[in-house]
Amino acid sequence: MISSYVHHGFFEKSLKLFEQMLQWGERPNQFTLSVTVRACTNLGFQRLGMQIHRISIGLGFDRDEFAGSSLVDMYFKVGGCLDDAYRVFNGLYNKDSVTWNVMISGFAQVGETDEVMRLFGEMRVDDRLSPNDFTFSSLLKCCGCLTEVEQIHGLVLKFGTETDIVVGSVLVDLYGKCGSLNSSRKIMDSMGGKDSFTWSSIISGYARNGNGEEALIMFSDMSRQDVKPDQHALSSVLKACVQIGGIETGVQVHTQMIKHGYQRDCFVASVLLNLYANFNGMGEAEKVFRRISDRDIVSWNSMMMGYAQMVEGSAISCIKLYRELRQSNNLKPDEATMLAVLKSCQSNLDFPVGLQIHNEIVKSGQTQKTVIANAVISMYSKCGELEDSRKTFDTMFCRDDISWSSIIGNYVQNGVDLEALRLCKEMLASGVPLTCFSLPLCITACSGLAAMDMGKQFHVFVTKYGFNGNIYVQSSMIDMYAKCGSMEDSVKAFSEQENPNVVVFNALITGFAQHGKAQEAINTFEKMEKMEIIPNKISFLALLSACSHVGLVEKSVFFFELMKQKYEIEPEMEHYSCLVDVFSRAGRLEEAHSIIQNKEGESAWRTLLSACRNHGNATIGEKSAKMMMKMNPDDHASYVLLSNIYSSAGKWEEALELRRKMSEIRVKKDPGNSWLIVRDQVHQFNVGNFSHPEVDKLLNELNLLYQQLQTVD
Repeated sequence: MISSYVHHGFFEKSLKLFEQMLQWGERPNQFTLSVTVRACTNLGFQRLGMQIHRISIGLGFDRDEFAGSSLVDMYFKVGGCLDDAYRVFNGLYNKDSVTWNVMISGFAQVGETDEVMRLFGEMRVDDRLSPNDFTFSSLLKCCGCLTEVEQIHGLVLKFGTETDIVVGSVLVDLYGKCGSLNSSRKIMDSMGGKDSFTWSSIISGYARNGNGEEALIMFSDMSRQDVKPDQHALSSVLKACVQIGGIETGVQVHTQMIKHGYQRDCFVASVLLNLYANFNGMGEAEKVFRRISDRDIVSWNSMMMGYAQMVEGSAISCIKLYRELRQSNNLKPDEATMLAVLKSCQSNLDFPVGLQIHNEIVKSGQTQKTVIANAVISMYSKCGELEDSRKTFDTMFCRDDISWSSIIGNYVQNGVDLEALRLCKEMLASGVPLTCFSLPLCITACSGLAAMDMGKQFHVFVTKYGFNGNIYVQSSMIDMYAKCGSMEDSVKAFSEQENPNVVVFNALITGFAQHGKAQEAINTFEKMEKMEIIPNKISFLALLSACSHVGLVEKSVFFFELMKQKYEIEPEMEHYSCLVDVFSRAGRLEEAHSIIQNKEGESAWRTLLSACRNHGNATIGEKSAKMMMKMNPDDHASYVLLSNIYSSAGKWEEALELRRKMSEIRVKKDPGNSWLIVRDQVHQFNVGNFSHPEVDKLLNELNLLYQQLQTVD
């Protein structure tokens, strides 16, 4: 009766029955004591288990292999009493395979690998017992790398237990975790029976190693075998859908979740809402999130990160969810929560939200965490707050390569290339090496300053430390040489890339476009198509720019239509701007105006306005200027260009009125600036600024040059 109760999970009833047995004076045997100890283990009753241990000692069964193995198991599982388990084990008269397996399994669960292997050796040598499926399952738990898995697998093959469903499933799982998918698949194919854990393991292995398509195939096979998927299989196949961009398949998996009752499961639902968020389906993601019965912090963070990835309105949606989380009683925001909210702040409009979160981070004492500080720097950078970004960086306790890359990238994005290069030198001096993140940024800073000598030094570093294969580093090198005026070096840098992709090709096409080499740009584009590399919107922008620079009107129209028809890329305002430019250069201003008359794009209208000044077309110029003033009233360019058009057309009163209006609304032209590099030091000059330490010497030299020019006939 006691054994039957334990077998069916009625542990408390079995203990009450045991108590009655003792009260009636019945003497328990070793089997009774064994199952009673198992009941204590399952209930976590350590003290009661120790009392039964004393009864076993009194009755002389403490050294019996049946009662003893249960006591060993109890001491391992309840309280983790390794020494007590060891004492019971060593005191046993006879140790069968069950007892040895309990001991090996106990040490395996606590990660004592050396002890597990020692016990396994003693089991084989001292008692001459053969390992079985339970033994190998415990040994496999201790494997930390592929070599160790292969060694245990060799023993499994020797004793013929590979096809056992327990051992086989563990091997499938471990080989998948170690990245050896071929071995994992071979073992699975050799197994006669496969349970849900086996299927989950192979699906998880493929998904974990980036083979999403194969994971989906295995999931389909699992469904055809009428094996009910568990939460691990469902979550893994959803991750595979994210990898391959299979939103339609993800929806089908969603129906499987509902069918098998996992729609409210927090573990699976978190992955599902992440899938919907990746494909901008925030409405569906919200529905999934609200259906989760017991949300953990991971599901909250997944939902907030989904909102953070939105192009528009991310900060508002994210902060609402964050406040809702703060109002819940049982959960507190963690590091990932803060990172998600900070990521949602993507422009100066989101700055108040970012500032609020930063204040809460300061209050919570998380400012010294490097990953949090890095996110704060990135947030201030995206919001255009250079000074606050630098303050955060300067107060950091520990800076990693991401910290340096973030602050350098901040200055590069805001056009302060000189400071970016100064920080690069400071980073190297502090012992932080250049990485694939910081290196392209530093090279881009050289492009902005046209500092080719410094760029060449970075190129030497790229070659020396093997960054040639990195597409972002290499594309920045190609771009740097082009912007510094050396297309020959740019082409050489392109040839160093063994397997160029669309990013590298775009860099070279853009370089040719900047140098007015339209035919070379077209040839490069055609080469990319022959290599079956699919162009993107940047490819066509560079190509259209190249054609517009040399006035290839028909070619521009051809590539514009190719982009829309063949590659199904929706044109952006930059593409329209290039088309407007090529028509404008050809003097076809009416056609250029008709292209953008119903569109709002500052760059396109500025291009048309500039062309109107060159061709003296006051009618279209006036329309273009008014559109620009409407879109950006503070931009001086529209006022200056229209004023020049009026002056050229002899409309002096209109030009004077426009200048007066500029003065009234305080629109100012940005001052010009220039720089030069002498002995690796950059000297920058701005119009009206005389703060340079050697300004007197410079003015004297300019005065001498001016006098010499005056004497030249």
